[in-house]
Amino acid sequence: MQTATMTKPANGAGGKKDAPVVLRPFRIGVQNTDEHVYDNTTSTTAAVQDLPTYSLNASGFLTDIYLWSVGTTAGNAAAVTFASRGPFNGYAVIEFDDVNNKPIVGPFDGWEISQIDKLGGYAFSDDPKSSPVFSATTGGGATGGSFEFVLRIPIQIVPRDALGSLPNKSNTSTFKLRLRLNNTASIYGVSPTNPPSVRTRIQPCSWWEPDEADLKGRRYQQQPPAVTTTQYWVRNDYVINPGAISPSLDAVGFPIRNLIFGLEDGAGSRTVGETDFMDPFQLQVEANILIDRFKRVWQHREAQAYGYTGATFDAAEAHDNAMYVEPFCNDFTQKPGWETRYGYLETASGTRLQVKGQLGGAGAHTLRVWTNYIAPANGDVFSLTGR
Repeated sequence: MQTATMTKPANGAGGKKDAPVVLRPFRIGVQNTDEHVYDNTTSTTAAVQDLPTYSLNASGFLTDIYLWSVGTTAGNAAAVTFASRGPFNGYAVIEFDDVNNKPIVGPFDGWEISQIDKLGGYAFSDDPKSSPVFSATTGGGATGGSFEFVLRIPIQIVPRDALGSLPNKSNTSTFKLRLRLNNTASIYGVSPTNPPSVRTRIQPCSWWEPDEADLKGRRYQQQPPAVTTTQYWVRNDYVINPGAISPSLDAVGFPIRNLIFGLEDGAGSRTVGETDFMDPFQLQVEANILIDRFKRVWQHREAQAYGYTGATFDAAEAHDNAMYVEPFCNDFTQKPGWETRYGYLETASGTRLQVKGQLGGAGAHTLRVWTNYIAPANGDVFSLTGR
């Protein structure tokens, strides 16, 4: 990134200017702060329920939002199991909107957010299932069906320099988090005798606004680099049939930071999707084949990149059935995230981005593609790297 400077006014008879003043980086002058003002408890029912919308308070520069969910059951006598997306899909909808009510993240269910957390490259320990907070109680005990987890709705892109943290300085034009609590049957394979009460608490995190200068009078940058640069997460679904496939992907026109591919059969099974997944899988960009990869090699590379070495699919710190990621943010440390921004896949409107391969199995399948793209400040990708 280029160093921000400020030129002093002309002085002297000759109108000469003093040397430019180098501003200290924004990140030096700030600390991360958080708050908690949202606390709601609602029991699940046979219907999906809207929870109160959370309008964020002014806080400086928004970095992330944490959602802490605790589902509590009592008096259970059923042999409880969770659905394949449970318990994270306790939320049928999680959607983070900008001040104009345009979605930045979502709308997704909670399980999709868990996959974005796991594969998006935002922390050292990314998998929500590996958190010491995570629990999902199965079986016939009295508390069968209880659960607890924390999800992170990612806003900031690179914490090293605060790229992507969003100005959040108004209590009238606010960012919003919209939530819908799922119905009981969707969360469980076998539901508990009594539905859970679900307590939802939300904790946004932000950089505070920097002081004008440090204790020696050296001035700080007052905004993150390329301020208003925003990352988005969207999903597009493609219905495909067994045999040769070649769907063209829709989410192009911006630099792409991550692509996550998921496959389900007609019954919504990712386990069958794993068996039927294209092997090898190809991704074509314009006239070039960017990826031509065997599934098992892809699983190996995922383990190398993220450290997910568990042998049981869908377990903590393991590959999830029919979920494959191509991180274009793996270009700085050994793990995706905290990137230099040099590795993003640049696309233009109309760029040919196409999946190819042989789909196995029988009947129509759904290929789901989650795209993490970056909208740089002023539409200028140069602002992301400065070179």
